[in-house]
Amino acid sequence: MRRDCSDIRGLPLTWLVPVLAVVAPLALAAQDATRPPTLLPVTAVNTLAASLKAAQGHTSHQWRDTPPTNSDGTVNAYVEIARGDRRKWEFDMRANRRAIDRMIPASIGGYPVNYGFVPQTVSYDGDPFDALVLGPALPDGRFVRGIAVGVMFMEDEKGLDSKVVLSRVDAAGRPVDQLTAAVKDEIGGYFARYKREGRGTWSKVPGWGSAEQGLMFVSTTHAFFTQCAGRTGQPCTLAPAR
Repeated sequence: MRRDCSDIRGLPLTWLVPVLAVVAPLALAAQDATRPPTLLPVTAVNTLAASLKAAQGHTSHQWRDTPPTNSDGTVNAYVEIARGDRRKWEFDMRANRRAIDRMIPASIGGYPVNYGFVPQTVSYDGDPFDALVLGPALPDGRFVRGIAVGVMFMEDEKGLDSKVVLSRVDAAGRPVDQLTAAVKDEIGGYFARYKREGRGTWSKVPGWGSAEQGLMFVSTTHAFFTQCAGRTGQPCTLAPAR
């Protein structure tokens, strides 16, 4: 006899998990990419839990314990990869330091911008939220303080992967580096092609947003870090702002 699928009462909730694992990323893709979605997919929730567990062995942990922003409105960013480097460094949560993941092919070239992440954040792929720091090559493996000057909207095979763009500040707290059209073309072009030689990987950069939009992504991904910790096996939706 055919089951009436309109009545799911009495069924265990575990059947929802594989469904939501598929539906949640599709829902993210359908949203306006210029505004940070308030739903963290189940895969990212699970990765957050694993990252926090991996960091437990450290009394002080760079990602877990450093605030994402400062009282003056600047954003903290850990520099994983210095501008010009072809080595794809990634932060190892358990080791509390960087490790080389792979080498970017010479045909693609080195990173055109300093690349890293904002601490105490988790993005839609489960990794910390990415930060791009303008200007010359900076010492990697340490934090830099910057002011948000924009956001690069980006998507890849894992879903939404936007990145806040930061500039260093002068003594008066003003941005030192400008996010010009030429800089956007250089950075956007690189990230649109840098996965082409991978198997089953792709990326695209549909556009750019304002500093305010960049800060919205920082605050949303920080809220994921604080509100979604301790949850596993289901997506996490942020509580409405009061």
